[in-house]
Amino acid sequence: MRGPGTRPGPLSGRTVVVTGAARGLGAALARELAARHARIALLGLERAALEQLAATLPTPALARARFRRRPPQRPIAQTGPLGAGGRAAHRPH
Repeated sequence: MRGPGTRPGPLSGRTVVVTGAARGLGAALARELAARHARIALLGLERAALEQLAATLPTPALARARFRRRPPQRPIAQTGPLGAGGRAAHRPH
């Protein structure tokens, strides 16, 4: 009797993108899909954890970490024609 992962199945030759793959459910899902012969694209925030996971998978895996910080947001009162407290800003002539 054959166990899981011993023969090609419906995922063989397919590529699956797994987000949040550095840890937890994402990593567990990547391992399960690789055991079913899928190629895996690992996405997440922790490059070292993704690369370590990719090295342990039985099928080809691509690991990409991306984290882009958003620029600080200015308070709404400073971005529009109204000043602090919702009053129109006074501008001398």
